[in-house]
Amino acid sequence: MHDTESWGLYSQNGEVVKNEAYDKKENPPEGTKEYVGASDLWLYRRVGDGAEILFQKRSIHVSRSPGLWDVSAGGHINSGETPAEAMVREASEEIGATIEIDKLEYIFTVLSVDSKNIFNHYFLYDWTDRSDDFTFDDQEVSEVKWVPFSEFDDFVDNNAKPSIKNSKHARELTKIFIRRKALKRDL
Repeated sequence: MHDTESWGLYSQNGEVVKNEAYDKKENPPEGTKEYVGASDLWLYRRVGDGAEILFQKRSIHVSRSPGLWDVSAGGHINSGETPAEAMVREASEEIGATIEIDKLEYIFTVLSVDSKNIFNHYFLYDWTDRSDDFTFDDQEVSEVKWVPFSEFDDFVDNNAKPSIKNSKHARELTKIFIRRKALKRDL
């Protein structure tokens, strides 16, 4: 979170509250009527008959989940941004990835498992045949790692931050969409 960012504010039903922003540095406390939005991205690439998913390792210098593995990129939605615009910005800031907004694949939105006051918007992005020249200019990320889809659950269970590990519904939905998009297979 950069000091100049003002998070967008949402109502309880997930609609943007126009002309209002949340300037605090922490998420709204559970039980309030203030909600903020976040966007999370999973980059995937096809490899032979399978797929790999990109995870980022949080820097030891960040306040939230230092040293743990996280989604490919993600963060809060700023005031005036759409979830997709936030995803493009966060991917650039965190891993130096250039994301084409029209190629982002929206998959679902859920209330965060860690806080009932965050709407998490999930996206997929096909990274097949693209360069792995990732950079970590803002010091939020220390490294990235491609994990075979077949090892997704084991990797999450043993390495990921609690919000990924404990959000069983989001994990299962993510895997369904990766199977359909990256592996071209239904359940």
